[in-house]
Amino acid sequence: MRARDMQMILDRYLEAVRQLDADDATALMAENVSVEDPVGGPPGTHVVGREAVRSFFRKGFERSRPHPRRTGPIRTTHGQEAAMPFLLELDLNGVRSELDVIDVVAFNEAGEIKSLRAFWDLRSARAIPSESKTP
Repeated sequence: MRARDMQMILDRYLEAVRQLDADDATALMAENVSVEDPVGGPPGTHVVGREAVRSFFRKGFERSRPHPRRTGPIRTTHGQEAAMPFLLELDLNGVRSELDVIDVVAFNEAGEIKSLRAFWDLRSARAIPSESKTP
């Protein structure tokens, strides 16, 4: 898989998340996808299977209203994997906040996401001043 293809898929994934569209986000994933969001998180944050991930995303999108924005280039490997840094703006207990995230993603031969591991720590979330909020 070419680096350009992995980058385009991950940009489409972030756009689906920005649009709060769990269907479009999971359409990029393999049927047996594994998502850890966050890596090492509590029970229920490691989800396997496209339908289970779709449900997980829908609940998360409804609860936190995420709005990701890339903060650096997507880095790829020759081994069909990529890492993507981004800033995630989201609602945390009624407070609009931001969180630094790095997603590490592996692709299958068909170009679908087979594994997505989200590295973030809620303790590093920062409240966003009212005048800075994304529309």
